[in-house]
Amino acid sequence: MDEQMLAREFTSAVRAEPPLGFDPDEVVTRVARRRHRRRAVLLACAGVVAAAAVAAFAIPVTRPAADVPVQPAAPPRPTPAAGERWWPPGTGEIAQPTDARINARGPRIAEHLEGVLRKMLPPADPIRRDSITSAHFGGIMPTSQRGVSIIEHGGPEATGYSLTVEVFVPTNPVKRFQPRQLCAEMKVQISPSTTCRYAAVGTSGILMTSETDSFDREGTLQRGIAVTDYRADGSYVMVSLGGTVGVIVPLPLTAEELATLARDPGLTL
Repeated sequence: MDEQMLAREFTSAVRAEPPLGFDPDEVVTRVARRRHRRRAVLLACAGVVAAAAVAAFAIPVTRPAADVPVQPAAPPRPTPAAGERWWPPGTGEIAQPTDARINARGPRIAEHLEGVLRKMLPPADPIRRDSITSAHFGGIMPTSQRGVSIIEHGGPEATGYSLTVEVFVPTNPVKRFQPRQLCAEMKVQISPSTTCRYAAVGTSGILMTSETDSFDREGTLQRGIAVTDYRADGSYVMVSLGGTVGVIVPLPLTAEELATLARDPGLTL
């Protein structure tokens, strides 16, 4: 078979094939368009991702509360020590009992006091009432007060001890003070050896214990203890214990026992 015959047979075979049913050029064109759109979509998606990344860096980061420095809280105000409390409480105006009331309460307070002392002291140590006075008194702080003063004597007649119990109300107008101020005045007016201790009682009461070594009028060095119960109602009770002038004797009651006596609810106007 020569070349011409082969060409005619090939041409005849191709013509005998059925039509493709589509235009090859159109197929090529559609494929190219599809690739173009896909590329555009990919580029657009990449742009969105990049924009989101930029936005993530642009948004301010909120730190957890634990990372935020906390301002230190203001320190609580210290509670005043008992010696720095102001007394009387309130404005300093105190309800004043009448003279008739004070005079009537004096003997009852004395009887109550002696009953308490008989329980505190040994039976072999008799006590005797020296005096009971209802009047207007002066003092260091407060400088003016009204009430009852009772003096009890214990031990031997000539060499015993004296116990003074005073139930007072400051007279109006009352100048408020702090127990530490009173102690400072006692160091000046009584003895530089005076030492004071304070205890808070409730929200506005104060218990003050003072101890002093001082020379009496005969030059004998005496040990004295005084406990004062400054009460919330504006009244106060002072219990003082000391020896006989010129004689050194052991004191029968401790400061703690005197504090119990000063706080006795029966000692009131």
